Amino acid sequence: MFVLTSPVITIITLLGMALFAALLLPSKNIALIRQLCLSTSFVVLCVAALMSLSFDKAAVGYQFVSSFSFVAEYNSTFAVGVDGLSYIFLVLTLFTFPFLFLAS
Repeated sequence: MFVLTSPVITIITLLGMALFAALLLPSKNIALIRQLCLSTSFVVLCVAALMSLSFDKAAVGYQFVSSFSFVAEYNSTFAVGVDGLSYIFLVLTLFTFPFLFLAS
């Protein structure tokens, strides 16, 4: 089974933003921009719903952890992960975005 990680949500969101900036922003087609934002938020919500199936509520600590090393000589890394409380807020936030885009 494909293990979903929290950077997948970030990558999908960034791809939607890049598509928005490259194709739709110069044309200023408001209806198409709203459709892109709504569809991107639904895709991200579906990924979060799939992540919730593999979220272990009994585990202590961070889950879906990914870390990336940038500059080795400075030992700088970027790490992202979710714990129980932040996962609830993540899902609630992702649940409200489609409604916000529908209301706009």
